[in-house]
Amino acid sequence: MALKAKSLFLYNYQITPLNASIDFRNVAAGPVIQATLNLGYYSLTSLLNEIVRAMQFVDSAYTYTATADRTFASGTQNRVTISTNGTHLELLFGSGPRSASSVATLIGFNPTDQTGATTYTGTSTSGTIMIPNMVGYNYLGPEMMHKVFGARNVSASGVKESIVFSIQQFITIQFKYEPYANIISNWLPFSDWAIQQRLFDFTPDITNPTTFYEVTLDKTGADGNGMAQNYKEMLPDFPNLYDVGTLTMRINED
Repeated sequence: MALKAKSLFLYNYQITPLNASIDFRNVAAGPVIQATLNLGYYSLTSLLNEIVRAMQFVDSAYTYTATADRTFASGTQNRVTISTNGTHLELLFGSGPRSASSVATLIGFNPTDQTGATTYTGTSTSGTIMIPNMVGYNYLGPEMMHKVFGARNVSASGVKESIVFSIQQFITIQFKYEPYANIISNWLPFSDWAIQQRLFDFTPDITNPTTFYEVTLDKTGADGNGMAQNYKEMLPDFPNLYDVGTLTMRINED
């Protein structure tokens, strides 16, 4: 399948003790409620789910939501929104007792209190965006790539039996003609993240930013388990331009 626009990779969400806190109030002048995110590596998709889990865990009286608008800057940026179905919400990113370890800047908020509403949206994009230099080649979306995980056996009498654990979906795409500068500044940091099997979000076509997939890297030209990556200079015809090779990504089903 031929793509018509460049693709986008969104990654680099890590929760540490230095950014795991969300201090908030659900009533005016009420007690400060402290939500704590689990430490680890996330995609934007999974981090939004973790924010909801953490806030809901310490305040089950109300429902909290965390969403991302990925349409900013022609689909190359995003904005995170946190809201409640209650009548009051203060996000104490500036004055909370744990404001020094707030998640605010990671998700695109200024490190200042968010007050006066029940819905708040960050003012800048979150995570690290990586956009290849050229449109991807030989794209196959998840609707085209399915694989059964399980076991198959043929008995002595010729009867075929199988146990199916899951049917998983994959994406493949190839990138070529990447300038050396883009390999160094953009591809290498992204591949270091991806070959460690960390989650990231993949948007096949940035002109359609609401279609994206949470994935892990499953296979590269350098490693059948997606745990290595190399870049081949396209000699002799295209010096200083590199072929990234075909990337296979597994759709996350958690």
